[in-house]
Amino acid sequence: MLRRIFLAFILSGLTLIAYNQTRNLEFYLNQGIQNSPLLNDYRNKIKSSVTDSLLIGAARKPLIGAKSQLLYSPYYHNFGYDDVITDGGNYTAVVGVTQTIFNKKELTNKYKTIDLQKQSVNNSSRITTTELNKIITDQYLTSFSGLTDFLFNKNFLELLEKENEIVKLFVKSGTAKQTDYLSLLVEIESQEILVSQLKYQYRKDLMLLSKLCGLNDSAWYELPDPKIEIKGAPDIAKSSSYNQYKIDSIRIENEKMAIDIRYRPKVNWFADAGFLTSNPWNFYRHFGYSAGLSLNIPLYDGKQRGIEKQKLAFTENSRQVYENTYYKQYFQQIQQLNLELKTLNEISLQVENQLKTSQQLVNTFKSQLEAGLIQMTEYINAIKNFKTTSRNINLIYIQKLQVINEMNFLLTQ
Repeated sequence: MLRRIFLAFILSGLTLIAYNQTRNLEFYLNQGIQNSPLLNDYRNKIKSSVTDSLLIGAARKPLIGAKSQLLYSPYYHNFGYDDVITDGGNYTAVVGVTQTIFNKKELTNKYKTIDLQKQSVNNSSRITTTELNKIITDQYLTSFSGLTDFLFNKNFLELLEKENEIVKLFVKSGTAKQTDYLSLLVEIESQEILVSQLKYQYRKDLMLLSKLCGLNDSAWYELPDPKIEIKGAPDIAKSSSYNQYKIDSIRIENEKMAIDIRYRPKVNWFADAGFLTSNPWNFYRHFGYSAGLSLNIPLYDGKQRGIEKQKLAFTENSRQVYENTYYKQYFQQIQQLNLELKTLNEISLQVENQLKTSQQLVNTFKSQLEAGLIQMTEYINAIKNFKTTSRNINLIYIQKLQVINEMNFLLTQ
């Protein structure tokens, strides 16, 4: 209703500028998401998490390695290392294999870490998408407001130019003064300057909108009405920002478990096969193999375990405070935005009534001007009041869309 009143404008003969090319809000939102380097980084991180899982799986398998050593230690008279220790040399060529066993909890913890990282990246991607949508929508509304302001004032200029032609006839017939014509001419010149400024500002806003979406475009487009609506009802459980606190809580617990796992005994089995000899000339007589188990038990680390857990406790405390604060502010902001929207709707009704009254006044003054009952300055003032009221309707409409955009940001953040 408000848009129809504003764009219709009271006086006939005003036509909005038509452009061959149009780009709506959805186009800019899609381009912004597609061209965002940060979202592309998140997509690559999600793909990278798959390779991290593969690395953990590969590390579970036995590790096989080859080792070769040729060591010659000459000994004669009073020179050389003790041959009891060196045997005059050491010649080794073995293939060894080793594998950690009884480490299911450690592997589970590592897989959980990767899963939490993936959840966090996905959640951050959703938050970034929501923030990007809000920024682009805000700039779209700014540009759209500039366009409607430009079109309105351009049409208003055309009105004044038509009125100027009528006043010329009045001056020639003696029903209007030369000063009336000059007063209107001054108003026309001021309006021409304003239209030029608004056109430049709209083009500037439009280029900034393209820049935000990763587009290198300076062409002129007429932005259509975005017609933004509220998306759903408040539900903090669906909030990506709130869910991040839950993910962080699980991550902290998983890190605590990782600390405990590091202090569990570790058991490895190993085996090797090859030759080991001190005489390179009969190495073929010393092929063999060996196998065994190794046990590693941490006994004392200078209380590092407790210190690391204490640090995580501080982190968890900060997380809880942030989560509680966000929970409170979420519903406070919803309540505030609903109040703003209600207030704007009430004001818009008042401005509509004011516009009707202003319309009647302009029509009355126009008739009186043609009859020579009033001066041109009175008629110009009446038109200015109508112009201001009409522009207020547009501003209120844009403000409502901005509040709805803020509401949607909060609902989908």
